Amino acid sequence: MRGKYFLAPALLSFLIAAGAARADEIRLKDGTKIIGTIVGFENDSFRVETSFGFALIQKDKVADINITGPKKEPEAKPKAAAPAPPPSSATPSVVPAVVKEPAAVATPEANAFAPMHPPVHSGASANAAANTEMVAPKITSVAAAAPVSPVVSPAPPPVPEPLVIRDEIRGNQYVNLTYGFQMYKPPSWDLIPAARKALPGALAAMGTYDQTTLLVIGREHAKDSLDAHAAATEKALGEVYENYRLISTRRLSVAGFPAVEQRSRGTADGRDWSVILLTLLNGNDAYTLLGMTWANSDLIQVQENVIAKTVNSLTFTTQ
Repeated sequence: MRGKYFLAPALLSFLIAAGAARADEIRLKDGTKIIGTIVGFENDSFRVETSFGFALIQKDKVADINITGPKKEPEAKPKAAAPAPPPSSATPSVVPAVVKEPAAVATPEANAFAPMHPPVHSGASANAAANTEMVAPKITSVAAAAPVSPVVSPAPPPVPEPLVIRDEIRGNQYVNLTYGFQMYKPPSWDLIPAARKALPGALAAMGTYDQTTLLVIGREHAKDSLDAHAAATEKALGEVYENYRLISTRRLSVAGFPAVEQRSRGTADGRDWSVILLTLLNGNDAYTLLGMTWANSDLIQVQENVIAKTVNSLTFTTQ
């Protein structure tokens, strides 16, 4: 034998030599023949019941499948001194029967090597079967003869629950208990959870009740330097606002960490906005504070000062 088999060589030899009352002959592409009964199809492999046990044979290793009938015990030949007379019509000769299974009409759901239970055919004598190899036509499409349980895909892993952010207002202080920071909260501001959508990875959002002034705090893993992260965030803003223009950029220190502050203007939802973007790195975390207020308001300078005071009041309680 040659090639890589799916069963141990000793087991293959046993299966080839052993006789079965009803068997299918499976010929592999390397010439190996396996005798057994095909009882199912799973994981692109035939499940074959042999006299030794069950075996799995991959379908891409199969050259053809020969469906044979039961073998009969050989009859003892009578001794004759003279040549035997020609057989009479009462005792006809037994000829090896070659039975071809009609191929079932292939359906889109039927695989080329679908699970099957071939019918048993009788009529071949033991002597004829020992000297004549019965070759059945190659099976290209066979409909399942018995109901086959559908293959159930394993359930996908459960989606992890989003982290619940614990935060609270203590007088004029906003405190984030989950990420360990706090900052000044202007008296006229409230928490606005719906405004978190304005920034990816947003931890908190607060502002005036009419949302003409908003501040969103975001956090993500720092993949670049401070300047590179600030530039990437500022570029994303330019894709959100119409008529976007950067007004000023400066470096400063917030909560004891180097930070970059960028001020800009742009139009969104039919309104002109004044935007203050602050970016700082705390270890492997990049924090982004995005403050926005209506630019066409009479109180624009007041609101810009309120945003700047709030942003610069950021402190970390755990570092």
